[in-house]
Amino acid sequence: MDAIGQKGMDKQRMQTFRADEVIMREGEICDAMYKILSGSVAVYVRYGEEDEHLMGIYSKSRCFGEMSVLSEQPSAYTVIAYDDVLLVRITKDFLEDFIRNNPRNAVDIMRNMGHTITVMQKNIDLLLDDLNEKQDLNRKRAQELRDKISQYRMNGIMV
Repeated sequence: MDAIGQKGMDKQRMQTFRADEVIMREGEICDAMYKILSGSVAVYVRYGEEDEHLMGIYSKSRCFGEMSVLSEQPSAYTVIAYDDVLLVRITKDFLEDFIRNNPRNAVDIMRNMGHTITVMQKNIDLLLDDLNEKQDLNRKRAQELRDKISQYRMNGIMV
């Protein structure tokens, strides 16, 4: 086990998930965050939808769900066990002990939050770019139609 520390870590906090099991779902309130002790998880936005997007594969020592626990807001993503994964489940009431037992955990949590915010901002930027491209295409198509209508009028096809 890494430097999470055995003290204060009881087996009730340890959870195992098999490959393809859902650990947390986007839009649902989750009362815990997790730190990966072994294995990997896949983090998705819009999981199972046509526009599903893989945010990343997280492995040992990465945390997820921290934003939901700290903000008490619904999860911004879905997390699926990529392979068999062993996690430590950290509820809000255990968070202070978790950090106190190993202050490095606070840095890991902040690093993960920064990463999540950065990835989500990039996704927002991509969506805005896509929206702008579609608007540009629509404007271009509308102009092409106006030009054709003008051309038809000049040729006497339309009255």
